[in-house]
Parts: sequence; structure tokens; C-alpha cells
Amino acid sequence: MKAYGLVRIAAAVWLIAYALVHVWWAIGGEPRFLSGRESYFPGGSVPVVLGVLGAVGCLCAAATTRRQVGDSSRYALAVLTAVAGAALCVYSFLFPVVVASLLFEGFRTDAVASLLATGSGIVGGILCLVVAAGERRRAAHTCASCGRVHGRSPESREEQAPGWAFAGAYLAVCGFAARMSVWLVDTIAGRWPTPESQTNGPSRTALVVFVALMSLAGTLLPLALAHRWGRLWPAWVRPLRGRPVPRWLVLGTGLFIGASLTAYFGIAGMIAWIRGDVGGAFLPLLLEMGGYTLWGVGLLVAAAWYFASTRPPCPPTAGQVTC
Repeated sequence: MKAYGLVRIAAAVWLIAYALVHVWWAIGGEPRFLSGRESYFPGGSVPVVLGVLGAVGCLCAAATTRRQVGDSSRYALAVLTAVAGAALCVYSFLFPVVVASLLFEGFRTDAVASLLATGSGIVGGILCLVVAAGERRRAAHTCASCGRVHGRSPESREEQAPGWAFAGAYLAVCGFAARMSVWLVDTIAGRWPTPESQTNGPSRTALVVFVALMSLAGTLLPLALAHRWGRLWPAWVRPLRGRPVPRWLVLGTGLFIGASLTAYFGIAGMIAWIRGDVGGAFLPLLLEMGGYTLWGVGLLVAAAWYFASTRPPCPPTAGQVTC
């Protein structure tokens, strides 16, 4: 409880600082070194409002630490901070794009500045989501030892995933297949890689590594989020069989890629397509944009089950449950 109280205070301080910096930029103009690469969405008052909204939610949550507050009020705080956190993450969705740019194109001043700007929004959004999860747990009266609602939450990694988790995982695989079908057609037709990318883009080795990692993220990762072998090492991995798979190796990757694809293609990409900012043939664009979107949403759905099923075991379950 004490640690959670510190998280709420730290989140409020971070978000206040985030909002103040963006107030400064809104008044004096965005710094030149940023080169307009903080967000796809308009700046100005938007990040200020999001930062203030998140800070208010976190401050209210911190103020209710030692007070008796009704469950409905805590659920309202959870919704407020969750909305602010999700909006901040969406606003700063260029963060993974900037990371990829730094990895494949090298370090540049504008890219590093964009990394710090977008990263601060992502950190603020994640802190808000942590506070939202904490308020929801307090409202739902979850177990003090493990955070579960016993009788409704999965108790161990060995439990079978529900149908909706499998649906999310295979939706992600279908989305990946749809997107890669466009790439395969372009490759066979000789349209990929383009002459420009061969001259000025990443090396062929980097492209091969990227496609290999992309294929793993579209097949192995979503299946691992739903199937038992993604939670417990399967029998054919003899030295590790039966042991827990490192939780955040699978969950962290699934959340990062799922959120990035959903925000970049599902929100910004679709908006740009509707506005006419993206040109091209309808079917390839539909397969590409729709595929990425389904891929991202499916990963997030499957990751929700993985998060719940891989919580540490509850110590009191052997005896008395303390809720």
C-alpha cells in the first residue's frame, strides 16, 4: 500500500511537470530541435489538457489513501485516470517509431529530442494506467496478497485460456497474414525493396532481421499469449520444461507491439486514410492498414488474459484467503 501511495504521488508530479513543459511550448512555440516529431495529433493545448486530467486523477487518488471512499467514487477515479493514461499513450504513439528510427537510422539530435518528448508522454500514460488499475482493485476489493478476485480470476498459469483469449491471439495472426500478403505480392512483383530504399534505406541484413522479428511478433508471440506453452515451458524444452516462462518477456513485448500497432495504424493511420492523406489502391491499403490494426488489437486482447493468468501465486490460498 505504501509503494502504491508513492506511485500516485510520483505520477502526479510527473504529469504536472509534463503539463507545465507543454504550457511553455504552447505559449512560446515548440523548440526547433524537436522538428515537430512529438505526435501525429495537434499539439498546443491537447497535451496540456491530458497532463492536467491525469494529474487531477492521480492527486485525487493520493488524497483518498487514508479516507473511506465509496466504491463508485473509486471506479470513477479509475475511469478518469485510465482515460487520461490511454489518451497520453495514444498521443505519444510515435515513441516506438522513433525508437526504430534510432536503431536503424542512427542517432540524430531531432530523433533523440523526439524520443524524450514522446517517452515522457508514454511514461505519464503508463503511470496513469497503474493508478487506474490500483483504484479498480480497491473498488473491487481484490485479494490483498495477489490482486485477484478469487472465484472470478485465474488462479494459476495452468488454467485453460478462455475462448476470447484464443480469438484475440488468432485474430492477431490473421491480421499479420493479411499485412504480409501485401508484402509478398510486392516482393514477387519486384516492387519491394524499392530502388530508393536500396540506396538510402537500411541494409539488406537489417531488413532481413526486421522481417524475421516481425514474423515472430505476428505468429509466435500471439500464440504464446494464449497457449499454455507461453506460460509454462513445454516438455520439448528439456532443461526448462514445466517452469514458468518469464512473465514480462512475453507480456511486455505483447503490450508494446499491440499498443503501438493499434495506435499508429488503428487510430492515426485510419484517420489519415479517411481524410485522404494516404494514397494507393484500396485493397492493398485495406489489407495493410486493417491487418496491422487487427494484429495490434488481437495482441492486446490476448495480453489481457496473459496478465491475469501469470500473476504470482496467492500465498493464502493454501489456508485462509485474505481479501
